Amino acid sequence: MTSHTIAIIGSGISGLSAAWLLSRSADVTLYEKALRPGGHSNTVIADVAEGSVAVDTGFIVFNERNYENLCALFAHLGVASAPSDMGFAVSVEDGRMEYSGRHLDGLFGQRRNLIRPAHWQLVSDILRFFREAKGQLANLPSEVSIGEFLATHGYSRVFIEDHILPMSAAIWSTPARHMLDFPARSFIEFLCQPRPAPDQ
Repeated sequence: MTSHTIAIIGSGISGLSAAWLLSRSADVTLYEKALRPGGHSNTVIADVAEGSVAVDTGFIVFNERNYENLCALFAHLGVASAPSDMGFAVSVEDGRMEYSGRHLDGLFGQRRNLIRPAHWQLVSDILRFFREAKGQLANLPSEVSIGEFLATHGYSRVFIEDHILPMSAAIWSTPARHMLDFPARSFIEFLCQPRPAPDQ
């Protein structure tokens, strides 16, 4: 017999995890304003050659290094996972400018980008950011936003508009413009951390 009742607001992964854990010792009521559970996650049914597959559009790829608690929950619940691969690509204004971050050929997948100065500036700033940003963390106040950081260090508009904003909005499921207010320290630490090997 439980002795108390707990209300949880929101059925995203945090709310669902808390509800599941607390339900072992309390009566739990879960509130969700949407017509479906899941918060940012949204499971849809995709029809493929082998039949119907449930795909979680809000959380498709994870790794054991960065999602230790979630992996433990999956293991406890018997949820299977499988190795996968992911990439990043941008298409601007109905394909006016496109590139992929996968490899050099992807960066210049549209061959006209080879003669676009703005695209070379984009590539230069991508290389500079991943080469220098982590080393600038030591002197970076915690209240500085990524927008302020990029402006202070002279990153180009094309780098911000066509790389940082679409990439970060995709990662954090946030409207692109809001990402400029994201704390620079957390932003840089996440993007510049060593990546797991492809088979992990």
